[in-house]
Amino acid sequence: MSVEHIYNLDQRVDRVDDPLQSVAGTNASAMSLWVPSERVGLHSVDIPSAPQRKWAELIPWLLEDRILQPIEEMHFVIEGRSDDQLHILAVSRQDMQEWRRIADNAGVTAVAMVPDFMALHWEPGIISVGWREGMLLVRQSLNTGFAAESNIGWRILETLMQDSKHAPRLSISVPDVDIVPKQLAQGADINTSTVDWHFSHIDPNLNLMTGEFKPAPKQTVVSFWWPAAATAGLLLALWVGYLQTANHALESEVEGLQQNILANYTRLFSSSNTSIQTLKADAESRINQLFKQQQSLQGQPIAGLLAIDNIMAGCQCELEGLSSNKDSLKLTLLGGAGLAERTLRIPGYQLSLNQDKAAGPEIFLLSVTEITKQGSDR
Repeated sequence: MSVEHIYNLDQRVDRVDDPLQSVAGTNASAMSLWVPSERVGLHSVDIPSAPQRKWAELIPWLLEDRILQPIEEMHFVIEGRSDDQLHILAVSRQDMQEWRRIADNAGVTAVAMVPDFMALHWEPGIISVGWREGMLLVRQSLNTGFAAESNIGWRILETLMQDSKHAPRLSISVPDVDIVPKQLAQGADINTSTVDWHFSHIDPNLNLMTGEFKPAPKQTVVSFWWPAAATAGLLLALWVGYLQTANHALESEVEGLQQNILANYTRLFSSSNTSIQTLKADAESRINQLFKQQQSLQGQPIAGLLAIDNIMAGCQCELEGLSSNKDSLKLTLLGGAGLAERTLRIPGYQLSLNQDKAAGPEIFLLSVTEITKQGSDR
């Protein structure tokens, strides 16, 4: 992860005169940031006797007498602990908000903020001193240090050296060795190197961005689209469920219709052996039979008999004999004298009525011949 000092973020803002080229609010880069240590207070308090889960509530009240600002305007972070003390960082909420605003304007997502004196290298028995644009940075132990203007910082450093039972060795890195007080320069390792903010190690366990300032997870393409994908998946599941329910309803309706059709078919044709599986074949067979019956009714001699039905009604005669061939009918009638008095005419047929003198005066022969077929035979 990239590391930078908060004061160097303005170098990332290019073409500030053109708002279309501004990187503000893009949050394109995630960075850990060094922040000015002079804005952060380091306090040590006795470890509270209360359970650890309640320390966050107790710490503001334990430091109330040491802090000039109202405690509700301050943000507190536990930096570490020794055998009997807690080390606490206190910083103004306004400063935290301002640093986040600076990062946002530079198109940076701040994921960690750490006092910049922690960028100095430290070893047991050594006090490291660095320089940042007129500010003296001092790291005296793993978790303690400070930053102050040079004239004040040198005096504080002299006091620390005097109060130490075993005077630690000084490692001083400043742009000009002449600014180091003579009494501190004696026996000190002095060089003109500067702090490399990019490659300085940040302790992952130390971060001012806790509580309300905890960085929000960076919005990625996946995190942006997953609600839409989840909604689409839910809609798809609902649609599949709807289709299954509709399919079951249709199946039930089809089954009901099949049973209704089977019941009507059984009642119509008096068939007790028909099932849904054989219904189609059975119905087709019966329909074929009906078609054949219809064709037989339209052919001779049945068509001829149906044609003379009206003539034969009320003839007061009896049928003595009947013969037929492909095209004609011949009926032998007893008492057909009444027909002889009528005009016998049927469309499509040629009729002739003659007395059978050989059989007797009461016997008549009625001949019915289909005209069309007779004509086609000729």
